[in-house]
Amino acid sequence: MDHQGLVLPRRMLLGATIGTLAAPAVLRAQALKKVTLVIQFFARGDYAQYYLAQERGYYAERGLDVTIKHVLGNALAYQMISAGNAQFAHADIVQMLQLQGTNPDPQMRLVAAIADKLALSLFYIKGRGISAPKDLEGRKIVDSPGSTAPFIFKMFAQKTGIDTSKVTWINAAATAKVAVMVQGGADAVAIYLPARASISAGLPAGQELGAFTFGDYVDIYGDGLIALDSFVQQDREATQAFVQASVKGCRDAFADPAAAVDAMRKHFPEVNRDNAIKEEQAMAEVALTPRQREHGIGWIDPAKMQATYDAVVQQLGQPIAKPVTAFYTPDLL
Repeated sequence: MDHQGLVLPRRMLLGATIGTLAAPAVLRAQALKKVTLVIQFFARGDYAQYYLAQERGYYAERGLDVTIKHVLGNALAYQMISAGNAQFAHADIVQMLQLQGTNPDPQMRLVAAIADKLALSLFYIKGRGISAPKDLEGRKIVDSPGSTAPFIFKMFAQKTGIDTSKVTWINAAATAKVAVMVQGGADAVAIYLPARASISAGLPAGQELGAFTFGDYVDIYGDGLIALDSFVQQDREATQAFVQASVKGCRDAFADPAAAVDAMRKHFPEVNRDNAIKEEQAMAEVALTPRQREHGIGWIDPAKMQATYDAVVQQLGQPIAKPVTAFYTPDLL
């Protein structure tokens, strides 16, 4: 799964970097541990929580000097932490497990589940004959090459009675696939829920967007914070500090998305504020499930992690040598 579909402003291209804001003087006098968070897509509202945590000094309070970098795609985010160029990644958990099946070294671990609900969605234009999942039969869905959406779609189809043999998947570049759907070259596009605001804003007058969100039908994990197992083992204190400060930023951002977006726009003023607020609200929608409200943002449910692992093995057909318990650390909150 990749967060795709929009043209990237130049400042949001691969490798955009934001450093830590000035901490209070008493903290600046201390030696802060430098760590990097890499995010699997360009600066968008659904990542604003990390900028709010940074601006409010939550990382510095825990002894961390956090740099935030953006790359285009989960694969690049995982390359960054594998190479030691970042210590943490906000990225897709399914793709992490899939990667660990094909390339088990270096081993990675989920340290906090941010998107408890799977945000991957199928967007379509209302009034074109689609109103229920079964209406996708005989239709075309567009996605970019390498996405796991077709495999997750199989699980969605099982829940909704769709005959997958009657659905055609076509490929388009990540930055072009939304346009393919809007212009009628496909009937639906696979993309993440936070893209709803920008897609809706770009529709011609009179058109309205509809969506099926896979997380409403399939109970597996979406995005999370991921680190190398070696880093977690060697510096558990820094890992826990990062997780707890990030979760604190999430709580604040989900309660006040405008404040989070304003913190992010100090570094990316070209971000559309109204759309970004809606994107952060969409992140809150997939993060603040009843399960997370009970246990706290970031909590990792062993049963759900097992279900996510099983989906990779069974639906994606990707064997994984190690048990699911090797790929998450549940007690950092």
